[in-house]
Amino acid sequence: MKRRTLGISVGVLGSLAAASCADPCLDDGLGQDPGSGNCPVVTGTQTDSATGDSDGMTDSETAGGACMDGERNGDETDIDCGGSCPAGCGDGEGCTVDADCASGACEDGTCQPPPTCSDGVRNGDETDVDCGGTCPDGCDDGEGCMGDGDCVSGHCDPATMTCGPGGACDNGVQDGDETDVDCGGSCPNDCKDGDGCNEDADCMSMQCDPTTMTCTSCGDGVQNGDETDVDCGGSCPLGCGDGDGCMTDADCLSGECDPKTMTCLPPATCRDGVRNGNETDIDCGGDTCPGCDDGEDCMVGSDCVSQVCDPDADTCTPASCTDGVRNGNETDVDCGGDTCPGCDDGEMCSIDGDCASGSCDELGMVCLPPACDDGVQNGDETDIDCGGSCAADCEDGEGCLVGDDCVSQVCDPLTLTCLPPACDDGVQNGNETDLDCGGSCGATCDTGEDCLTGLDCINGVCDQDTNTCAPPLTVSAAPSCSDFAGSPVQLNAVAAGGTGNYTFSWSPAAGLDDPDIADPLASPTGFQTYTVTVDDGVSLAQDTVTVVDANSFDLQNNCTLFQGDIDAGSAPASITYDMGGTRACENGNNDFGLHLCDGVVFEDVSLEGVIGVSNHGGDDDIIGLVWGAQDSSHFYSMSWKRQSQNFFGCSVPAGITVKRVDAADFASVGGADIYCPADTADSTLLLAPAATTTAGWAQGQTYTVTIDYLTTGSTVTVVRDSDSVQIAQFAVADTTYPSGAFGSTTFSQINACVGPLHASCL
Repeated sequence: MKRRTLGISVGVLGSLAAASCADPCLDDGLGQDPGSGNCPVVTGTQTDSATGDSDGMTDSETAGGACMDGERNGDETDIDCGGSCPAGCGDGEGCTVDADCASGACEDGTCQPPPTCSDGVRNGDETDVDCGGTCPDGCDDGEGCMGDGDCVSGHCDPATMTCGPGGACDNGVQDGDETDVDCGGSCPNDCKDGDGCNEDADCMSMQCDPTTMTCTSCGDGVQNGDETDVDCGGSCPLGCGDGDGCMTDADCLSGECDPKTMTCLPPATCRDGVRNGNETDIDCGGDTCPGCDDGEDCMVGSDCVSQVCDPDADTCTPASCTDGVRNGNETDVDCGGDTCPGCDDGEMCSIDGDCASGSCDELGMVCLPPACDDGVQNGDETDIDCGGSCAADCEDGEGCLVGDDCVSQVCDPLTLTCLPPACDDGVQNGNETDLDCGGSCGATCDTGEDCLTGLDCINGVCDQDTNTCAPPLTVSAAPSCSDFAGSPVQLNAVAAGGTGNYTFSWSPAAGLDDPDIADPLASPTGFQTYTVTVDDGVSLAQDTVTVVDANSFDLQNNCTLFQGDIDAGSAPASITYDMGGTRACENGNNDFGLHLCDGVVFEDVSLEGVIGVSNHGGDDDIIGLVWGAQDSSHFYSMSWKRQSQNFFGCSVPAGITVKRVDAADFASVGGADIYCPADTADSTLLLAPAATTTAGWAQGQTYTVTIDYLTTGSTVTVVRDSDSVQIAQFAVADTTYPSGAFGSTTFSQINACVGPLHASCL
């Protein structure tokens, strides 16, 4: 081996030597602390001082930090082990992490022996001392665990992470040592037939079928367990009857099992073809032989397969459902089986169909009373577990007898099935808030009916205090008529219904001290109708009042001329004004004209106007007045004809005719609607001349017509001005139009004038 020297200069060595006296961690250039052995390892390649060649070895291989120099140095956790050394430290030696130890177990800085499941210490993946994890032994109750598999009981409490007793016997889960859900094992509850088991003690029947590991019994009507036939043979106390299956003689009542057919044989004497012993017929009847078939001889019922012996004929009779004996395939006396009626509550059964209630107790094999949760339609139920006396009502499409059987409360009398809720079925159902209204039926509930929101109500408002639809919004303005004599007139509006949050607005605003309050003061110029509008945030309501003064009504600035076309070839109606606009005249022999003063609405007022024809020009036609006008096609009409004449398909009489016009629009108003003394499609005759006056108007005369116009009706008085003679007075009882505008009419009459007009409140 070639001798190596480190390529370090003398100057460097001198420096290192000097430094080592001051700093114990400065080494001799080989990465080794001569004093403590705890200084960092210096790494690098070694260079031959003679050749300058590197040998490719690191200082950890050649310097004092090597893993086999018999000293603890570098990152070793003990001498020549741990850290980056390939060798793990032995038990008892120093360590920092498990990887430093050969055992793989570092605890409190010392390597420990490998963990075992019998070292009396919790280590490895044990969840408690020597148990749980990969140890073969589960932990006892109270010891630590991570999952059910760590515990002897098979139950790890997730709250405390400790083992607890086995699963509860009433938690609806098969756990612990239960052999089925909440039964068997250590549970006090034994398992019913068909449930899982490990031993007989797990079963109510004390029989655990070793093949299927399920509970069986000798009275369940099923061949199971080690039975050789239904409920007999094997370990059952009852031997099997003749013809039943068997494995050994002990399985048979007769003590003989046919080895060929593996069925029980009758006693020897019961199959010799001779009637002997106490047999009542050949090989049947008596104490030991099988029962005799129908028609064979018998002495008592037990001699017969049917268990019924005819006392008169001494022969076996067929089984029936009225013979007072349990026979055939009846499950109890005269009930159950294929043909007999269902058995009453408490009587024996095999299946649900054996019972009148449709419910057979699978454990006790007796019929149960009807119940509303047994999955069978029985009792007075109209469908399965609903209707009748059951608390649950039946769903749509299920059977019913009356509405109370149904969730919807509606039973179809024809199909006797429950119908879906409808908005016209006369029942509050579905999501209706009241009878056939609200909810999905929409805003159809009336005032006082139940609601949840305004969307349920006709008027859009639901009172949240009472959950009923509020009355519709209304407003009443007063006084309906006021006389203005220079002092402001007090108006007042009272709102009701709706949401109760009201704002008021009067129009026109001219002449009012404040148009946005309920009770403004009015000082109008001339006749004025004020309209108040109330807004509750959901809907609007309006009413009107009229203020009049002693001056003549300004016809020119308040009235509109509607020109009719009821006489082909006649010129359109025309109007001229004089007397300062307070008198309106038709100066031509023109077509029908309606001069309507629709800017002012009158109510509870006395209207006084002057009408007349100054020079008829040889004509003898019609002048007239209107009042209560809602518009140009709905009004009261008083027409006055000078002489009778055939016109408009009727005889228009002389005198005054009063009618109510209610046409679709002004264009629909015809001459017969105004002037013929009879009902038409668009008018109603209120008074003919015989009830007013048959006298025609006279040329050159003026007449003062007074109309006392109340909401309860109208009274009309006509006085000739030249001599103050009353020409007519009559009452109009119709109240269709309780308020409205004033106007006048003319047809084919020259020089017909109306005005001036005055008004005063009644």
